[in-house]
Amino acid sequence: MSTPKRRLCIVAATPLTIHFFFKQHIAYLCHEYDVTVVYNTSSDTYLPPLGLPVNEQCVQMERRISPYKDIVALIQLWLFMRRVRFDMVITLVPKAGIVGMLAAFFTKVRIRVHIFQGEVWASRSGFLRAFLRFFDVVIGRLATNVLAVSPSERNFLEKEGVVRPGRIQVIKKGSICGVDSDRFKPDERSRRDVRAEFEFESSDIVCIFLGRLAVDKGVYDLVRAFKQSLQAQGKLRLLLVGPDEDALEHKILSILGPVAGARLTMVSYTQSPERLLACADFHCMPSYREGFGMAIIEAASVGIPSIATRIYGVVDAIEEDVTGLLVPTGDVKRLSDAITRLANDKELRESLGFAARNRVIKDFTQIEIIQAYKSYLDDLFRMVR
Repeated sequence: MSTPKRRLCIVAATPLTIHFFFKQHIAYLCHEYDVTVVYNTSSDTYLPPLGLPVNEQCVQMERRISPYKDIVALIQLWLFMRRVRFDMVITLVPKAGIVGMLAAFFTKVRIRVHIFQGEVWASRSGFLRAFLRFFDVVIGRLATNVLAVSPSERNFLEKEGVVRPGRIQVIKKGSICGVDSDRFKPDERSRRDVRAEFEFESSDIVCIFLGRLAVDKGVYDLVRAFKQSLQAQGKLRLLLVGPDEDALEHKILSILGPVAGARLTMVSYTQSPERLLACADFHCMPSYREGFGMAIIEAASVGIPSIATRIYGVVDAIEEDVTGLLVPTGDVKRLSDAITRLANDKELRESLGFAARNRVIKDFTQIEIIQAYKSYLDDLFRMVR
């Protein structure tokens, strides 16, 4: 008689988190473990089915704070875990972390792993910062094992007293899933086809943003800086790619004014981000908080440099002045100067992009990082036998 597979539960607030960050891990894990994925299936309905041989369980978690719904989600998850009895629970993102870790703790799951991926409170101040930080402290206490997605995030969490020094581990050089460098690669055909699709001119210089359109991603800073840079380089175009979570479109159009129609393109969702990156000349992500900055290394793998803010997480994704440029957080003038600099210097763009792709192949290939994550989880199972 064959030995039953260990039961592993992965908790995320929304399907988007799984699709973007953990789908490939699950594809590996489900060969050896009985995997259940828990998320709010009524969210992100534009996404395709997961398409993996796993169990899927809906719990009505919201990304934002919602006390009543959060308590209901906790009870739902606690009852589910009490019935199924998992051997390991992995939580991603803060909401899933607090709900999932509480449910796993109360149902006495022996291995409880939380992966920190950027702290919401890092860009806040006062009571709100302290309130949100408290929940991360609770997550760190409830988890038996803690991971961060970059060395600088680990250092930040230790410095802030969220988790005591030495408890947080980082897999390899960082990132949660690395990049498939065979998929994300320089592609002249995609560059040509996508530019034709969007009716870009061959001489247009395309700045792309890839990610959630959210205030804390620095989208307003980017739009304002782009508008300033247009005065110095009239061939610039801005391509915003990602779901508009904070309903920013109206304000974006208001900031750009008359130039929006000719110089701005927005794409709410794509299953082929590599094609859109390939059509661009550089990537920009002036975020206020990041655990690592996945879009930065995806752009790097395509062979284009990034401009981003000098914050923890991002400083591990960009080697400053080698694979991209870093600017202070919230400094629209410095951001505009960096955009103008790259827009006007093709040789610099190419040299930074070449170094960026080489660094991805050296440090952030998807297969190596996912295998390292799986080895880490395998070791945890072996230690509790």
